[in-house]
Amino acid sequence: MGKIITLDENTINKIAAGEVIERPASVVKELMENSIDAGAKRISAEIKKGGISLIKVTDDGCGIEEDDVQIAFERHSTSKIKHSEDLSSILTLGFRGEALASIAAVSKVEMVTRTANKSYGINIFVEGGKIQGLKKVGAPIGTTVTVRELFYNTPARFKFLKKDSTETGYVSDIISRIALGNPDISIKFINNGTVVIHTPGNNDLLSTIASIYGTEIIRYLSEINYREEYIKITGYAGSAEISRGNRNHQSVFVNGRYIKSKIITSAIDEAYKTILMKGRFPFVVLKVEINTAEVDVNVHPAKLEVRFSNENDVFRAVYNAVISSLVKGAKISEYNGKTRINSIPVSAETRDTIKEKQQTIDLYDQNRGYINKNKELRESKDLLNDSNNACSYGGNDLYVYDKDSHAKDMEAGDYRFDNNYNNNNFDNNYGRNYDNEYDNDEYENNEYENGEYGKGEYGNDIEQIRNSKIVGHLFSTYILLQKNDCIFIVDQHAAHERIMFERLREKFKNNQNLAQFLITPVLIELTYQELQQALENKNLLNKLGFIFEEFGNNSILLRSMPYKDQEGDEKEVFFKVLDCITTYSGKLDNGLKLEEEALYQIACKAAIKANLNLDDREKYELINELIKLDNPYTCPHGRPTIIKVYKDDIEKMFKRKV
Repeated sequence: MGKIITLDENTINKIAAGEVIERPASVVKELMENSIDAGAKRISAEIKKGGISLIKVTDDGCGIEEDDVQIAFERHSTSKIKHSEDLSSILTLGFRGEALASIAAVSKVEMVTRTANKSYGINIFVEGGKIQGLKKVGAPIGTTVTVRELFYNTPARFKFLKKDSTETGYVSDIISRIALGNPDISIKFINNGTVVIHTPGNNDLLSTIASIYGTEIIRYLSEINYREEYIKITGYAGSAEISRGNRNHQSVFVNGRYIKSKIITSAIDEAYKTILMKGRFPFVVLKVEINTAEVDVNVHPAKLEVRFSNENDVFRAVYNAVISSLVKGAKISEYNGKTRINSIPVSAETRDTIKEKQQTIDLYDQNRGYINKNKELRESKDLLNDSNNACSYGGNDLYVYDKDSHAKDMEAGDYRFDNNYNNNNFDNNYGRNYDNEYDNDEYENNEYENGEYGKGEYGNDIEQIRNSKIVGHLFSTYILLQKNDCIFIVDQHAAHERIMFERLREKFKNNQNLAQFLITPVLIELTYQELQQALENKNLLNKLGFIFEEFGNNSILLRSMPYKDQEGDEKEVFFKVLDCITTYSGKLDNGLKLEEEALYQIACKAAIKANLNLDDREKYELINELIKLDNPYTCPHGRPTIIKVYKDDIEKMFKRKV
C-alpha cells in the first residue's frame, strides 16, 4: 500500500495558518489590510490580553456581499485577482485569499458585515474552520471581525506565544506601521479598553508621525520628495539627534505595503554613512511608489518581502532621495559653552533663553578665579553644571581653576602622577567635587607604591605611566605623556569611559543607588511599545538610576538618571538604554550581560568627549584615575585607551634610523 496520502481540508488550513498567522499581530495585520482594501476611512482595532483572548477589527468600508460571506472563509478565495496575469499588477494589500481561512482555522471567528445596497447585515460564526452559524442582523455599513481564543486548537503554536505585554507590543508596532502607510485613514488602537493610538486620518503624514511618536520628533525631520522615471519616493528622514540603537524606527512602504527590504535598508544606511556613528540607525519613514511590473510582492506568505526586477535602480533612487533630503535640511550647528543649538528651527523665545544663559556663562568665564566673590554667578554655574554627580570630569572651561594659585605646588604642564599629592585645596577651593568613593584620602595614601597601580602583567606599563610627564594635548582629544624614550597617547574619551564604567559597575554590583535626581523632571514621549518595554523593565531601569513614572498619553516623567553632566541629554541617554534593553533582552549572542551593556551605554554618554579642551589639572586627574584600574588599557567595548610609541619608531619615520 502506498504511503502518500492527500491531507484533509482541516490539516491543510492549519498548515496554511502556520505560514500566515504567527501571532496576534499577524491577525491584526491581515484584518486591517482587508479593511484598507475595502476602502475604509476609519478603522478600529481592539485587543485584550495581547490579542490572545480577543481581537476585534471594525471598519466603515464597502462590506462583503451576502452571497460572498461564506466563500470568504474558504482557502484561496479572493476578490482581488482572477487570473495569474493579475499577479504582475497587484495594487491591493491582500490577494492570496488565505487570511480569513487561516485565521478561522486556529480560532473562533465572528464576522458582521453589510454593504450599502442592503438594509441588513450578515452575521457568520466560524470555529476551527467550520461554519457554525449564519444569520441576518442589523448593522452599519462596513465589516467587524471578532477573533477569540487564538490557537485554542493548536496548543503547540499557543505555547510559543510570549507574555501578553510583549504580544501587545507587536500589535502596537504593526498598527503603527499601517497607520504610517495610510495617513488618509483614521486608525484607532484600543488595548484592554484604553485608546493607545488614534491618528487623524487627514492625509498628512507628519500629523500621523506626531500621533505615534509624539510632537517633539517633528522638529528633527526633513521631508523627502524625489522622483525618477518609474519610481517616486516620499516621506521623512530624521537627523542624528533622533537616531536609535536599532531599526525599530524605520518604516518602508512599497506601493502602500509595509515591507522589509535589504536593498532599501542598505541604501538608507549608505546615505547616512557619514552622518551617524557606527551602531546608530536613523528615523526614516519612506514611501516608494513604483511601477507594479517592476516589483514582485508574491514572494513571502505574510507579504513582508518584495523582489525588484532592477535592484540597482531602486538602491540608487532611495540613496539619492534620502541624501538629497539630508543635504537640503542640513544647517550649521553652533556650539556655545554647554548649550548646543542643533540644526533644527527653534522659537525666538527659546533662542533668547539660550543666549541669556550663554551670556551668564561668558561673564562667569571672564571672571574665573574671582567667582567666589560673586554669588549670583556661582549659582548660575551650579545650575548649569551640577558638580555633585558621579561624572567627576566635566572637562570644560566652566570649572574654576586659577593656575597662578598652584604655581607654588606644581608648574602647569609638569604634572607627574605623585601618589602623595593632596587635592584638598583644589577640591575645596576651586569648585571641583568628586564622587564620595574617590575622596581626598585616596590621593593621600600610599596604596599604589612600588608600581602596583595595575595588577599582575600590567605592573610595568603602569609604573612607566605613573612616572611620566604630561607634554601636550593633541586635537583636544589625545593626552600626550613622555617617559624617557617612550610616548604614551591617551584617548581622553575612551579612558574616561572605562573609568565611568568601572565606577558604575561597582555601584550596580553592590546595589548602591545610581540615581541622581534632576532639578526639573523631564517629560519623554514614547511609542506604546516603548512605554510597555520601559514599564516591563522598570526595576532594572530604576536600579540603573532612571526613576520615572507614567504621565499619560504614552509618556513618562523622568525624575533621575545615573549621572548629570550636560543639559538636555536626559532623553538621549534614556533612549539609548531602552534601545539596549530592547535589543539585548533574551539575545545574549555576544556573551554580554544585559546590565553590563546598559552600563556601557551610560558610561559612554557620561564620559568626557573628544575635541574638548582639558586644563592640566583635569588631564592629571584623568590619568591618575585611569591607572588605578585593573584594566586601564581598553574602553568597555575594547577600543584602546592608551597607545605607546617609541622614540626609535619616530626617528625611523624621519629616516634618522633605518
